[in-house]
Amino acid sequence: MVKLSIIIPVYNVEDYISNCLESILNQSFKDFEVICVNDGSTDNSLSILQDYKAKDDRIIIIDKKNEGSGVARNAGLSIAKGEYVYFVDGDDWLEANALEKAVLKSNELNTDILIFGGLSYYEGKGQNGGYSANKLPKKYLDKVFSAKEIKKDIFKFPSTAWTKLYKRDFLVKNNIKFQDIKAGQDQLPFFHSMIKAERIALLPENLYCYRKNRKGAVTSVKKKKNFSPIYVFYGIEDMLKSENLLDEYKSIFVNKYFSKATSWLGKFQDDLKHDYYLEYLKLLEHVKSEYPAGWWMKFNPKEKDGYWMLKLKQKISNMVAI
Repeated sequence: MVKLSIIIPVYNVEDYISNCLESILNQSFKDFEVICVNDGSTDNSLSILQDYKAKDDRIIIIDKKNEGSGVARNAGLSIAKGEYVYFVDGDDWLEANALEKAVLKSNELNTDILIFGGLSYYEGKGQNGGYSANKLPKKYLDKVFSAKEIKKDIFKFPSTAWTKLYKRDFLVKNNIKFQDIKAGQDQLPFFHSMIKAERIALLPENLYCYRKNRKGAVTSVKKKKNFSPIYVFYGIEDMLKSENLLDEYKSIFVNKYFSKATSWLGKFQDDLKHDYYLEYLKLLEHVKSEYPAGWWMKFNPKEKDGYWMLKLKQKISNMVAI
């Protein structure tokens, strides 16, 4: 059995995918397969993947219609054979020796999830520490911990898929999958895995480089224009119900993910904001009905409210609720 499966969703990254693959194939650690899921690219991405496959038989290509990176990652996971699984984005790259460091530490500690840091890279501006290892919660360094121990600190850990090395059996056993939405696909598997893992550890090093402002990337859009936070809320709620953990985690999850949906209302693209507002109001009524204890009970947002007005209203509602 191969030691590691690296899964890469690929969509219109012809200018970056070579750099990504080179950073993987040139690693000191060699015992891996690279599952490249071409997600209906309309540029030369697939051709580049085929060229690399012709030179390195560790590369596996899945060619499918465009359905988003969440579905692409799930497709890769469905055929993965590695003891461990690592998710990489096609426009990013790995630091030298990243895989060796991560796999050795996971082997040493027998982890379900190993969490490490990464640096954000802005075209023309260089790197910064958006997901830097020095932001990992220090009280969990040098120990192996479980989901139960981090209940109140769960959101102190990065939610990105590429800051984690997973044991594949752990993902499969717990049916942990990415959500089929346009943005925020990482949130459901992040929360699901962090409440189920029995052995989690930190590796306080930056192993990954994340390209932040690539033209055409979902994360480069400043104005919001999809309903992802609302879908994330319902997705996590359904997961908690299926795991019989809703009562245990409801206050933590509702506050975090309803707040996220609220902040997006203040950042939404003007011509689409009305539609989002209507769906958001349905979510608000759902939250008030199902979770009648929290700042949202006194919250009264308006469609015209901007980001800072919503933050102020939320703060006042929280003070009144207390």
